[in-house]
Amino acid sequence: MTLAQIEAASFKLNKTTQVIIKFAAVVGAITVIAGGYTFYLNNIWKPKVSVISVDFVKGIAKIKVGGSKIVDIYGDASFSIGGDWGIQFGKTNNIYDSLDLTKNGMVVEYLKR
Repeated sequence: MTLAQIEAASFKLNKTTQVIIKFAAVVGAITVIAGGYTFYLNNIWKPKVSVISVDFVKGIAKIKVGGSKIVDIYGDASFSIGGDWGIQFGKTNNIYDSLDLTKNGMVVEYLKR
C-alpha cells in the first residue's frame, strides 16, 4: 500500500459521521459563547442603578436599573438585578439607613445613605 492509499482509507467518513461532527462543533461553539457571556456577566459587568425615591422609615424604594427598568424594593429582601448583583436595604440597630448594591450578598456600593 502506498501512503496515498493509507491516507484515503483513514480519512473516508460516511454521512452520519459528518453530521455528528458538525453537530458536536455547533454544540461546542454554543457552550463557549454561553461560558463567555456568563464570565462577562459575573466578573466584568456592573449594573447601572439610579435611585428615584427612597423612604427609609417605611422600607420602600423605587430604583431604575439599566436606564429603563423601574423596580420597587420593599423591606428585608435582596432583589436580584442581574448576574450575581442585587439591591437591598441596609440596617443599623434594626432601622433601615442605606440602600446597598450587592454582589453575591456582599455590599459593593452604598447607593443612598
